[in-house]
Amino acid sequence: MEQATIEKTGSTSPDFSPLDPLKTAWENVVLKGLPPGQEIREEVLRSWIRCKEIRIDPFSENPPPALSSSKLRSLTRRYRELIEVSRPVIEMIQLSVKETGFIITLTEKHGHVLVVSGDSDVLEMAERNFYQPGCLRTIEVAGTNAIGLCLIEGKPIQLTGAEHYKVRHHPWTCSSAPIYDANSQLIGVITLSGRSTGQHRHTLALVTEAADAIGSQLRERALIEEKNQLNSMLTSIFNSISDGVIALNNNLCITHMNSAASEMLGLEGNALGSRLDKVVHPEAKLVQAIKKKNDLSGAEISFDCPSGQRTYICRVDPIRNSSPNEIGAILTLAEKRHMINIAKRIGGNYAKYEFRDIKGKSRRLLGQIKLAKIAAKTNSRVLIIGESGTGKELFAQAIHCYSARRNEPFVAISCATIPRDLIESELFGYKEGAFTGARRGGMVGKFELANKGTLFLDEIDGLPLELQSKLLRVLQQNEIMRLGDTQTIPVDVRVIAASNKDLLTEVEKANFREDLYYRLNVVEIHIPPLRERIEDLELLMDHILERQCHLMKIKKPRVSGEVLDILRNYSWPGNVRELENCVERALLLSQGNTIRKAHLPARLFKKPHADLLETISLQKGLQEMILSTLERCDWNVSQAARELRISRSTLYRKLRQYKVITRRR
Repeated sequence: MEQATIEKTGSTSPDFSPLDPLKTAWENVVLKGLPPGQEIREEVLRSWIRCKEIRIDPFSENPPPALSSSKLRSLTRRYRELIEVSRPVIEMIQLSVKETGFIITLTEKHGHVLVVSGDSDVLEMAERNFYQPGCLRTIEVAGTNAIGLCLIEGKPIQLTGAEHYKVRHHPWTCSSAPIYDANSQLIGVITLSGRSTGQHRHTLALVTEAADAIGSQLRERALIEEKNQLNSMLTSIFNSISDGVIALNNNLCITHMNSAASEMLGLEGNALGSRLDKVVHPEAKLVQAIKKKNDLSGAEISFDCPSGQRTYICRVDPIRNSSPNEIGAILTLAEKRHMINIAKRIGGNYAKYEFRDIKGKSRRLLGQIKLAKIAAKTNSRVLIIGESGTGKELFAQAIHCYSARRNEPFVAISCATIPRDLIESELFGYKEGAFTGARRGGMVGKFELANKGTLFLDEIDGLPLELQSKLLRVLQQNEIMRLGDTQTIPVDVRVIAASNKDLLTEVEKANFREDLYYRLNVVEIHIPPLRERIEDLELLMDHILERQCHLMKIKKPRVSGEVLDILRNYSWPGNVRELENCVERALLLSQGNTIRKAHLPARLFKKPHADLLETISLQKGLQEMILSTLERCDWNVSQAARELRISRSTLYRKLRQYKVITRRR
């Protein structure tokens, strides 16, 4: 191949400068495939050999590959920052080499030329030689050249004359230096090219300094950008915190404040630099804690803000430098409502049952569910009356979940189970130091926990009379006052009360305030006992079995007909709660097999007696006993009379009295 090329040119010597010392070495390696015969830089020799291996024609006049206009525009946009930073450096070099025939180029890391700069006549010559933006200068397409070799070696390099692989580049001396970005990654090359009239060693130093200057600018830009991003990120984080955060120096001057704090205290941005105690006048204990670096956490602090008095839960944390000296403090403000929401989640103050969880199809039950749904759509107070175990809290939770307050807290309290001396603090809370043994920082009461939501007062008849008057005032004024405090706290709470007693009877006995009764009883819901909706028993039992079997991860067993008859004939003084206990017991004893009579508690086989119904009036008890016996006897009046030990005529008279129509078999 080399011989054919020589014959083509008519000479073994291309157009070398007469002083080019590498003429012979280039001919030996490139044309003859021999050792260079003289000392050649290792990187240049390696490149020559590589070019021969990939069969690059040293005499080729073909133009190098170049990008289309659209691809060049895209590449320019990608390297916009490199071009912007390099432009003043290139202009400075251009002034230094003006009218000397030099060309300055900027190349990206893959070898595409981005910028070509120089005198107009030199640029015209460069364009004729296809040395323009978009052309590719890698070793693989342009042979050994300064740009391609610099990209490979990653260091400044100068090629003169025959050190270039292609003959058309021999008249040139080219000096290239790599440019490294902020991450020490090679991003491009800057090159200074001129005619080969000497070694031009100063040009290599010049482009090396230029590359360092560009790299330094890139790193500085990256640091500024990183700092700006970090500041933006910190500011975003700072302002995204729902709590108010204020940084104070040792003189209580505000140095930083997030948007939440500004809004909470009603301050504008110009509050920076002002003293906290001068602009919002916090309680003295907060100021003392900041000045004396005392521990303060979870304290309720009042502020006299421009828009009025506001109260927040506060925390103070010291700021220390590397010494470590305390140079200020961070004040955190939290809405009481936010803290109450945390307490709600931790304390489980939410409703989980809905109307669909109330199982039954009896007319009386469905009527009360319909009434409860109507009441749920209003803010009216509801009084739920029902025997123990009928599901009064289930109804209360369903009303809450069906109401506009469904996403707010549901707080339940049993007024009969809390000692008389604690019930007031449970309902209304207390301030720190209100009484001996009071918790540090005080305590939030149930009314505050239920703010915006629903408070369920179960067994309201157990509330002491002296507290009934305080509850009445809260219902009238919609505000509470903690024990030991002098300030009232507004509350927005929907109250649902419940009792297993007839509260009107309790009013007549002077056990319950009449005015409170009418405040609570806007809508009254009566939950029928299980014995009065016995048609729901099988549905309830099936539901309970499904739930228990799911929890125990066992298959639902069959229930014998005998067991169903026994359950239907029982009076269920404990109502649905008692049914749940019986079903769970039977499920455990049956071990997944058919539930039979032997698996039921013995009390279910006893005939009803009047003493089972002591909680209701004698007349009511007699009526229910007669109806229960008739149901058990399948409405056989003669058999029922015998079991009741009364005559048939007496039984018929009682049925007429109770307006009960007998069923014919």
